[in-house]
Amino acid sequence: MPKKLSVKQQRDYRADGYVYPLDALSASDVSRYREELRKTEEHLGGSLMEIDKKYRGNLHFLCKWVDELARNPAIVDAAEDLLGPDILLYTTRFFIKEPHSEGIAAWHQDSTYFGLRPFDHVTAWVALCNVTADAGPVEFAVGSHIRGQLQQKSGLIKNSVNTAGQIIVEWFDQSEIDRAILKPGQFSLHHTCVVHQSQPNRSDERRVGIALSYIPTRTRYIGKRRMPASLVRGKDDYNHFDLQPRPQVDFGEIEMQRHDTTFKAYIESFYEQLGEAEKDLPRDAVAGMVY
Repeated sequence: MPKKLSVKQQRDYRADGYVYPLDALSASDVSRYREELRKTEEHLGGSLMEIDKKYRGNLHFLCKWVDELARNPAIVDAAEDLLGPDILLYTTRFFIKEPHSEGIAAWHQDSTYFGLRPFDHVTAWVALCNVTADAGPVEFAVGSHIRGQLQQKSGLIKNSVNTAGQIIVEWFDQSEIDRAILKPGQFSLHHTCVVHQSQPNRSDERRVGIALSYIPTRTRYIGKRRMPASLVRGKDDYNHFDLQPRPQVDFGEIEMQRHDTTFKAYIESFYEQLGEAEKDLPRDAVAGMVY
Protein backbone atom coordinates (compact mmCIF):
# COMPACT_ATOMS: atom_id res chain seq x y z
CA MET A 1 0.00 0.00 0.00
CA PRO A 2 1.28 3.50 -0.81
CA LYS A 3 2.30 5.56 2.20
CA LYS A 4 1.60 9.03 0.81
CA LEU A 5 0.78 9.05 -2.89
CA SER A 6 -2.44 7.67 -4.29
CA VAL A 7 -2.26 5.18 -7.15
CA LYS A 8 -3.35 7.96 -9.48
CA GLN A 9 -0.62 10.29 -8.22
CA GLN A 10 1.98 7.59 -8.79
CA ARG A 11 0.68 7.05 -12.32
CA ASP A 12 0.66 10.79 -12.97
CA TYR A 13 4.27 11.02 -11.84
CA ARG A 14 5.31 8.17 -14.13
CA ALA A 15 3.44 9.65 -17.09
CA ASP A 16 4.09 13.37 -16.60
CA GLY A 17 7.39 13.43 -14.71
CA TYR A 18 6.08 15.31 -11.67
CA VAL A 19 3.22 15.51 -9.19
CA TYR A 20 1.89 18.33 -6.97
CA PRO A 21 0.57 19.72 -4.68
CA LEU A 22 1.40 17.47 -1.76
CA ASP A 23 1.03 18.49 1.89
CA ALA A 24 3.88 18.20 4.38
CA LEU A 25 4.28 21.09 6.81
CA SER A 26 1.79 22.77 9.13
CA ALA A 27 1.56 26.55 9.38
CA SER A 28 3.53 26.42 12.63
CA ASP A 29 6.20 24.26 10.95
CA VAL A 30 6.55 26.76 8.14
CA SER A 31 6.78 29.65 10.60
CA ARG A 32 9.44 27.83 12.61
CA TYR A 33 11.52 26.94 9.55
CA ARG A 34 11.28 30.49 8.21
CA GLU A 35 12.57 31.74 11.55
CA GLU A 36 15.38 29.18 11.48
CA LEU A 37 16.27 30.35 7.98
CA ARG A 38 16.31 33.96 9.19
CA LYS A 39 18.66 33.06 12.04
CA THR A 40 20.86 31.00 9.71
CA GLU A 41 21.21 33.88 7.26
CA GLU A 42 21.86 36.27 10.13
CA HIS A 43 24.60 33.97 11.43
CA LEU A 44 26.17 33.64 7.98
CA GLY A 45 25.93 37.35 7.26
CA GLY A 46 23.42 37.62 4.43
CA SER A 47 20.98 35.96 2.06
CA LEU A 48 21.94 32.41 1.08
CA MET A 49 21.75 33.57 -2.54
CA GLU A 50 24.31 36.34 -2.06
CA ILE A 51 26.97 35.02 0.31
CA ASP A 52 29.46 32.20 -0.34
CA LYS A 53 27.64 29.87 -2.74
CA LYS A 54 28.51 26.82 -0.69
CA TYR A 55 25.87 27.76 1.87
CA ARG A 56 23.03 27.39 -0.63
CA GLY A 57 23.61 23.68 -0.68
CA ASN A 58 23.79 20.81 1.78
CA LEU A 59 22.97 22.77 4.91
CA HIS A 60 21.60 19.48 6.24
CA PHE A 61 25.21 18.67 7.11
CA LEU A 62 25.49 21.92 9.04
CA CYS A 63 22.10 22.78 10.58
CA LYS A 64 19.82 20.45 12.50
CA TRP A 65 16.67 22.16 11.23
CA VAL A 66 17.51 21.46 7.57
CA ASP A 67 18.35 17.83 8.40
CA GLU A 68 15.00 17.60 10.21
CA LEU A 69 13.11 19.10 7.28
CA ALA A 70 14.74 16.71 4.82
CA ARG A 71 13.60 13.77 6.97
CA ASN A 72 9.99 14.95 7.28
CA PRO A 73 7.90 11.74 7.23
CA ALA A 74 5.32 13.06 4.75
CA ILE A 75 8.03 13.98 2.25
CA VAL A 76 10.06 10.79 2.68
CA ASP A 77 6.87 8.70 2.54
CA ALA A 78 6.13 10.18 -0.89
CA ALA A 79 9.68 9.49 -2.01
CA GLU A 80 9.36 5.90 -0.77
CA ASP A 81 6.23 5.39 -2.87
CA LEU A 82 8.38 6.12 -5.93
CA LEU A 83 11.81 4.78 -4.95
CA GLY A 84 11.26 1.98 -2.47
CA PRO A 85 12.06 1.73 1.25
CA ASP A 86 15.84 2.29 1.22
CA ILE A 87 16.49 5.97 0.55
CA LEU A 88 19.48 8.31 0.52
CA LEU A 89 19.38 12.08 0.66
CA TYR A 90 21.91 13.14 -1.98
CA THR A 91 21.70 16.93 -1.85
CA THR A 92 19.68 19.82 -0.45
CA ARG A 93 19.65 23.22 -2.11
CA PHE A 94 17.83 26.49 -1.46
CA PHE A 95 16.17 28.41 -4.27
CA ILE A 96 15.31 31.88 -3.02
CA LYS A 97 14.05 34.79 -5.14
CA GLU A 98 13.68 38.20 -3.58
CA PRO A 99 10.52 40.24 -4.33
CA HIS A 100 10.55 41.77 -7.80
CA SER A 101 13.90 40.22 -8.64
CA GLU A 102 15.21 38.95 -11.98
CA GLY A 103 16.47 35.49 -11.01
CA ILE A 104 15.36 32.69 -13.34
CA ALA A 105 16.02 29.06 -14.09
CA ALA A 106 15.98 28.38 -17.83
CA TRP A 107 14.72 25.07 -19.24
CA HIS A 108 16.97 22.37 -17.83
CA GLN A 109 17.16 18.83 -16.46
CA ASP A 110 18.61 17.95 -13.06
CA SER A 111 20.05 14.71 -14.43
CA THR A 112 22.70 16.38 -16.59
CA TYR A 113 25.30 17.19 -13.94
CA PHE A 114 24.50 14.80 -11.07
CA GLY A 115 26.30 11.73 -12.39
CA LEU A 116 23.72 9.30 -11.03
CA ARG A 117 22.59 6.09 -12.72
CA PRO A 118 19.98 4.86 -13.26
CA PHE A 119 17.82 8.01 -13.47
CA ASP A 120 15.85 7.22 -10.29
CA HIS A 121 16.62 10.56 -8.65
CA VAL A 122 13.49 12.34 -7.30
CA THR A 123 13.48 15.96 -6.13
CA ALA A 124 11.01 17.27 -3.57
CA TRP A 125 10.63 21.06 -3.99
CA VAL A 126 9.30 22.32 -0.66
CA ALA A 127 7.63 25.73 -0.45
CA LEU A 128 8.33 27.81 2.66
CA CYS A 129 6.18 30.62 1.24
CA ASN A 130 3.14 31.17 -0.93
CA VAL A 131 4.30 30.24 -4.44
CA THR A 132 1.81 32.06 -6.66
CA ALA A 133 1.82 32.40 -10.43
CA ASP A 134 3.60 35.76 -10.00
CA ALA A 135 6.29 34.38 -7.68
CA GLY A 136 8.15 32.39 -10.34
CA PRO A 137 6.92 28.85 -9.63
CA VAL A 138 8.57 25.80 -11.13
CA GLU A 139 7.15 25.06 -14.58
CA PHE A 140 7.23 21.55 -16.01
CA ALA A 141 7.19 20.44 -19.63
CA VAL A 142 4.67 17.64 -19.26
CA GLY A 143 6.06 14.20 -20.09
CA SER A 144 9.48 15.54 -21.10
CA HIS A 145 11.31 13.00 -18.94
CA ILE A 146 10.32 10.19 -21.30
CA ARG A 147 13.06 11.07 -23.82
CA GLY A 148 15.81 10.78 -21.20
CA GLN A 149 18.89 12.98 -21.21
CA LEU A 150 18.80 15.94 -23.62
CA GLN A 151 21.60 18.23 -24.78
CA GLN A 152 22.18 21.02 -22.29
CA LYS A 153 24.75 23.81 -22.36
CA SER A 154 26.06 25.95 -19.53
CA GLY A 155 27.06 29.60 -19.29
CA LEU A 156 24.27 30.98 -21.45
CA ILE A 157 21.71 32.40 -19.01
CA LYS A 158 22.09 35.66 -17.11
CA ASN A 159 20.50 36.00 -13.66
CA SER A 160 20.34 32.22 -13.38
CA VAL A 161 19.57 30.71 -9.98
CA ASN A 162 21.28 27.56 -11.26
CA THR A 163 25.03 27.27 -10.72
CA ALA A 164 25.96 26.78 -14.37
CA GLY A 165 23.50 29.14 -16.04
CA GLN A 166 22.42 26.21 -18.19
CA ILE A 167 19.68 25.66 -20.76
CA ILE A 168 18.41 22.82 -22.98
CA VAL A 169 19.70 23.38 -26.53
CA GLU A 170 17.66 20.85 -28.48
CA TRP A 171 14.00 20.43 -29.27
CA PHE A 172 11.56 19.13 -26.69
CA ASP A 173 7.79 19.22 -26.60
CA GLN A 174 6.49 22.44 -25.05
CA SER A 175 2.89 21.98 -26.11
CA GLU A 176 1.81 21.39 -22.50
CA ILE A 177 3.39 23.35 -19.63
CA ASP A 178 2.23 23.08 -16.02
CA ARG A 179 3.11 25.53 -13.21
CA ALA A 180 3.49 24.17 -9.67
CA ILE A 181 1.46 26.65 -7.63
CA LEU A 182 2.09 25.79 -3.98
CA LYS A 183 0.89 26.97 -0.61
CA PRO A 184 3.34 27.30 2.29
CA GLY A 185 4.21 23.81 3.53
CA GLN A 186 3.30 22.04 0.29
CA PHE A 187 5.74 20.38 -2.07
CA SER A 188 6.08 18.98 -5.54
CA LEU A 189 7.99 15.92 -6.71
CA HIS A 190 9.79 15.79 -10.04
CA HIS A 191 11.82 13.25 -11.97
CA THR A 192 15.47 14.05 -12.61
CA CYS A 193 14.93 14.03 -16.40
CA VAL A 194 11.82 16.22 -16.55
CA VAL A 195 12.53 19.54 -18.25
CA HIS A 196 11.62 22.47 -16.03
CA GLN A 197 12.19 26.20 -15.56
CA SER A 198 11.09 29.14 -13.42
CA GLN A 199 10.44 32.80 -14.22
CA PRO A 200 11.38 35.91 -12.18
CA ASN A 201 9.58 36.66 -8.93
CA ARG A 202 7.14 39.48 -9.72
CA SER A 203 5.36 39.23 -6.39
CA ASP A 204 5.79 41.29 -3.20
CA GLU A 205 6.86 38.23 -1.20
CA ARG A 206 10.20 36.51 -0.92
CA ARG A 207 9.96 33.19 -2.75
CA VAL A 208 11.63 30.55 -0.58
CA GLY A 209 11.95 26.95 -1.65
CA ILE A 210 14.28 24.09 -0.82
CA ALA A 211 14.99 21.22 -3.19
CA LEU A 212 15.59 17.86 -1.51
CA SER A 213 17.17 15.21 -3.74
CA TYR A 214 16.38 11.58 -2.91
CA ILE A 215 17.79 8.45 -4.50
CA PRO A 216 17.39 4.74 -3.75
CA THR A 217 20.43 3.11 -2.19
CA ARG A 218 20.86 0.98 -5.32
CA THR A 219 21.78 4.11 -7.33
CA ARG A 220 25.38 4.39 -8.54
CA TYR A 221 27.58 7.43 -8.99
CA ILE A 222 29.46 7.29 -12.31
CA GLY A 223 32.18 9.86 -11.58
CA LYS A 224 35.78 9.42 -10.47
CA ARG A 225 35.31 9.57 -6.71
CA ARG A 226 33.09 8.31 -3.95
CA MET A 227 30.39 10.78 -3.02
CA PRO A 228 28.79 11.58 0.35
CA ALA A 229 25.11 11.01 1.09
CA SER A 230 22.79 10.60 4.08
CA LEU A 231 20.67 7.56 4.82
CA VAL A 232 17.20 8.87 5.64
CA ARG A 233 15.19 5.65 5.57
CA GLY A 234 15.76 1.91 5.52
CA LYS A 235 19.19 0.33 5.11
CA ASP A 236 22.06 0.55 2.67
CA ASP A 237 23.21 -2.84 1.41
CA TYR A 238 25.10 -1.44 -1.59
CA ASN A 239 27.77 0.85 -0.09
CA HIS A 240 27.90 3.05 -3.20
CA PHE A 241 28.20 6.26 -1.15
CA ASP A 242 30.00 7.47 1.98
CA LEU A 243 27.22 7.82 4.55
CA GLN A 244 27.39 10.97 6.67
CA PRO A 245 26.20 11.39 10.27
CA ARG A 246 23.50 13.86 11.25
CA PRO A 247 24.59 17.26 12.60
CA GLN A 248 24.66 17.48 16.39
CA VAL A 249 25.52 21.17 16.81
CA ASP A 250 24.48 23.98 14.47
CA PHE A 251 27.63 25.41 12.91
CA GLY A 252 29.76 23.23 15.17
CA GLU A 253 33.42 22.79 14.33
CA ILE A 254 32.94 19.21 13.16
CA GLU A 255 29.82 20.15 11.21
CA MET A 256 31.58 23.07 9.51
CA GLN A 257 34.45 20.82 8.46
CA ARG A 258 32.04 18.18 7.17
CA HIS A 259 30.03 20.72 5.22
CA ASP A 260 33.18 22.18 3.68
CA THR A 261 34.50 18.75 2.69
CA THR A 262 31.21 17.60 1.20
CA PHE A 263 30.74 20.89 -0.67
CA LYS A 264 34.13 20.45 -2.31
CA ALA A 265 33.20 16.91 -3.34
CA TYR A 266 29.88 18.03 -4.83
CA ILE A 267 31.28 21.06 -6.67
CA GLU A 268 34.16 19.01 -8.12
CA SER A 269 31.68 16.37 -9.20
CA PHE A 270 29.39 19.02 -10.68
CA TYR A 271 32.05 20.45 -12.96
CA GLU A 272 33.37 17.02 -13.84
CA GLN A 273 29.91 15.94 -14.97
CA LEU A 274 29.36 19.28 -16.74
CA GLY A 275 32.52 18.66 -18.75
CA GLU A 276 31.46 15.12 -19.61
CA ALA A 277 27.98 16.26 -20.66
CA GLU A 278 29.25 19.05 -22.91
CA LYS A 279 32.45 17.63 -24.42
CA ASP A 280 30.66 16.21 -27.45
CA LEU A 281 28.18 19.06 -27.99
CA PRO A 282 28.33 20.42 -31.55
CA ARG A 283 29.69 23.95 -31.87
CA ASP A 284 26.38 25.20 -33.19
CA ALA A 285 24.34 23.59 -30.38
CA VAL A 286 23.17 26.99 -29.17
CA ALA A 287 21.35 27.45 -32.45
CA GLY A 288 18.77 25.01 -31.16
CA MET A 289 17.93 27.07 -28.10
CA VAL A 290 14.28 26.92 -27.21
CA TYR A 291 14.07 29.45 -24.42
